Amino acid sequence: MQLHISPSMRSITISRSASIGNNINSVTNGSIDLMKIKVAARHISYRTIFHTFLLLAFLFPFLFILTALVTLEGVDKCSSLDCLGRRIGPGFLRRSDDSGRLFGDFYKILNQVSTEKLPDGLLLPDSFDQLVSGLKSKQYDVKTFAFMLRGTMEKFEREIKESKFSELLNKHFAASAIPKGIHCLSLRLTDEYSSNAHARKQLPSPELLPLLSDNSYHHFVLSTDNILAASVVVTSTVQSSLIPEKIVFHIITDKKTYAGMHSWFALNPIPAIIEVKGLHQFDWLTRENVPVLEAVENHKGIRDYYHGNHIVGSNLSETTPHKFASKLQARSPRYISLLNHIRIYLPEMFPNLNKAVFLDDDIVVQRDLSPLWDIDLKAKNLDPNECAWAYGMNIFDLRAWRKKNIRDIYHFWLKENLKSNLTMWKLGTLPPALIAFKGYVHPIDPSWHMLGLGYQDKTDIEAVKKAAVIHYNGDSKPWSDIGFEHLRPVWTKYVDYSNDFIRNCHIMES
Repeated sequence: MQLHISPSMRSITISRSASIGNNINSVTNGSIDLMKIKVAARHISYRTIFHTFLLLAFLFPFLFILTALVTLEGVDKCSSLDCLGRRIGPGFLRRSDDSGRLFGDFYKILNQVSTEKLPDGLLLPDSFDQLVSGLKSKQYDVKTFAFMLRGTMEKFEREIKESKFSELLNKHFAASAIPKGIHCLSLRLTDEYSSNAHARKQLPSPELLPLLSDNSYHHFVLSTDNILAASVVVTSTVQSSLIPEKIVFHIITDKKTYAGMHSWFALNPIPAIIEVKGLHQFDWLTRENVPVLEAVENHKGIRDYYHGNHIVGSNLSETTPHKFASKLQARSPRYISLLNHIRIYLPEMFPNLNKAVFLDDDIVVQRDLSPLWDIDLKAKNLDPNECAWAYGMNIFDLRAWRKKNIRDIYHFWLKENLKSNLTMWKLGTLPPALIAFKGYVHPIDPSWHMLGLGYQDKTDIEAVKKAAVIHYNGDSKPWSDIGFEHLRPVWTKYVDYSNDFIRNCHIMES
């Protein structure tokens, strides 16, 4: 569009150029292509001057908006509107592109307020709409706006971080808690033990007792207070075995779970030989012989550390979610459970056995494990830079173990850690075991033991299917609400959902 004022001021002509015809149509909604305003030849009346200024007053805001668009978008861009703005106005209305200077000035203000304290009483918005509404109604200056922008960002970052900490804390409690269905199962089976003679029958039957120390059989040791998990470990092992009749399971549990655990395996017989024993049935497991028991009984600070408020003493503003998650994992109550430390006493518990496989309760066996008994376990010196090893599934040569002072070394470092107020490590079982077994550990093929199903949500399903033993180590146990959905079926397929106790406790298949 062009604006032409004749030298004699007789007429003002507004014409549309071809290059912007489409755009001016959209602006003027189809107005005429040519408009002339004729002025009297001999003199200019006040009415003419008034109409002229009225027309210019109408055009100037339009020109100002287009010029502002050019400034904001930059001279290198040429959209239809800014091109229109360049062509419609006279040269004195055009402005040089100063967007770079504006952004530079704003950056200086942002850099300035980044080191200053937020003003007292500054009300921060809760949403973007509130921010826009506040800018519109209160007309903040640029520095105040920069403070609001910084404060809002810091507020949202803090809320996101606190939300992440809450999520991690809730996940920790979910991992440490006993699901209602599993607790119900334990209570009902315990009641069954007291009222049903079949639930109290001897395990194994008297004629099979000699097989508990028969080294021609394959012996598995499992320590747990989770009846459902124990059932899955045993069932998966038996179903995967070529000769289940040659398997002996030694199940160790605590006093409160013993009756329920005994009931389950007494009422649900399997081809393998089952022995269930409670910790209270081992007379030599005393406070004097077991440093963990002494720690739990005598050190209130240790009990508070694992069962107390995990937020107290934590500066959440100076830690990251990853570090907080690691701290929570180190404060799992299982680390002060004797069931977690009992494996260090296997030579004393089974003095007549030569070899045994120890299994955690979050394991599924998918392949016959009898070849493990043919592995040569003679001691060798390993590289000083050797990797850590998993303590959840091990085959032990008990004869070689009895010739070493492994338990004493384990006890020594456990006591040293207690003396240092747990500053060496957080009373887990693996650190002292790594020290005590150093030089006596030999790797097996990784396909025998696949780790990480309790914390790696992107585990390869095909690799899971090929592994001999899969291990749900980590917080996301398959029986808990936070277990990974795509990994849970590998575990639940060994749960008998037709069992009356499981149905009555509403342990449902996911």
